[in-house]
Amino acid sequence: MQLVLDTCALLAFAAGTRMGSAAVERIDAARSVGMALVPAIVALEIGQKWAAGKLRLEGRATARQWYERAIDRHRFTEVFVTADMALAAYEVPEPFHKDPADRLIVAMARLLDAPVVTVDRRILAYGRQGHVEVLAY
Repeated sequence: MQLVLDTCALLAFAAGTRMGSAAVERIDAARSVGMALVPAIVALEIGQKWAAGKLRLEGRATARQWYERAIDRHRFTEVFVTADMALAAYEVPEPFHKDPADRLIVAMARLLDAPVVTVDRRILAYGRQGHVEVLAY
């Protein structure tokens, strides 16, 4: 069983933020087989927010240090963006909002037939339309 974590989910899980037991069980099951996937675009979003001063990370870590530690410590699998994923980001059923990172995360989940772990209201709404499976935490 694989799943795709969005930026908020990675930040929340790594920070130990309380998540619903169903979400934690599915994340743990996916981690145990190397299938808790984090799209590389998540690193871009974390770096961008950190550089803008909108994200404080534990222990005075840089965005790079925090991200690399989070992936390693929590046994997540980073997934690099392929051309197929990049093109699929703009082939998702419309209407969907314009944020390229969210489009890529959703497209990756659709291509992999995997749920997106998120609390992002726009992705959750898109899931309710039946365009992507979502796992709210």
